Amino acid sequence: MVETLGLKNFFSRSSRILPVITAAAFVCLVGLVDYTTGFEISFSVFYLLPVGMTAWQCGEGLAVFIAALSVVVWSVGDLMTGAHFSSSWVPVWNALILLAFYLVVVRLLTNLRGLQLDLEARVGQRTAALTLEVAGRERLERELLEISERERYRIGHDLHDSLGQQLTGTALAGKVLEEKLAARHLVEAADAAKVVQLVEEAINLTRKLAKGLAPVDLEADGLMSALENHAAVTSAVCKVACRFECELPVLVHNSATAGHLYRIAQESVANALKHGRAKNILIRLEAAEESTVLVVRDDGCGLPERLPKNSGMGLRIMAHRAEMVGATFQIRSLESGGTQVTCELRVDPFSGEGARG
Repeated sequence: MVETLGLKNFFSRSSRILPVITAAAFVCLVGLVDYTTGFEISFSVFYLLPVGMTAWQCGEGLAVFIAALSVVVWSVGDLMTGAHFSSSWVPVWNALILLAFYLVVVRLLTNLRGLQLDLEARVGQRTAALTLEVAGRERLERELLEISERERYRIGHDLHDSLGQQLTGTALAGKVLEEKLAARHLVEAADAAKVVQLVEEAINLTRKLAKGLAPVDLEADGLMSALENHAAVTSAVCKVACRFECELPVLVHNSATAGHLYRIAQESVANALKHGRAKNILIRLEAAEESTVLVVRDDGCGLPERLPKNSGMGLRIMAHRAEMVGATFQIRSLESGGTQVTCELRVDPFSGEGARG
């Protein structure tokens, strides 16, 4: 620790000594030119350059030294060239006036340098605070999104395991009641059958809700199954040609990553139907050499040249989901018409997991 502080002090002194030596050498050079040209031509203004340079880089103390050195060199040069004065106090007065002028310049420059350093420090502090605030907001957004995904899965599993099982038991009990009533040839057997039918419809609805909340299974091939099922459901419900392509098995071992990729595909399909009015939609999942690529392409009207101010939330959420799993997100209009959404996830070659950013 002591050695580190010693090195820092050494380099700090070295960084101040070099400008001072350079300024002193420049003063001597100007003094030599001043001596060569004689006392009739004054070069006093040229001494301001080393004085100002020292004041800006090294502070007021060393700048005062360079200013005094400049006055001495200027005065000695004039005397050595044979300058004559009516009184011996005249060169002293001139030297004092010049020194006072240099000191005023030194004070102004050091104050200006202090203001600049203070401004830079304030900007640095504000930038650091803003960076922390932005990082905090991004972290909060990621946590909220992760919490929402976990809650989706929890509610979906609860619907399937708890409510679904309860409804299934109710349907079985109703079926038993229906058979007992039918065995007695009672007309209420038809009402019991109607109740059983309604309960079975509720079971199917519960399963659909659970599947929508937790579409991706925890297995590595869950993303492929979920995308294939989503394409089939979209084709059946929305009366469009939506197909899923995956030539080779693409395994995503991280269930959270698979869930985000599924939501990106789901939002892309919804945008193609709602905004693009597409008739053909392709969902493609492929494994490149070091990445997993999700592509959603449609034949709709493409992206508008300028998005309305109140739209684009879905696009921002998709981009944010891609950023959360360390993927790149791109959306563009196709020359042939339509829109293509591409999400490329870098894969860690050691673990096979998506590389988070």
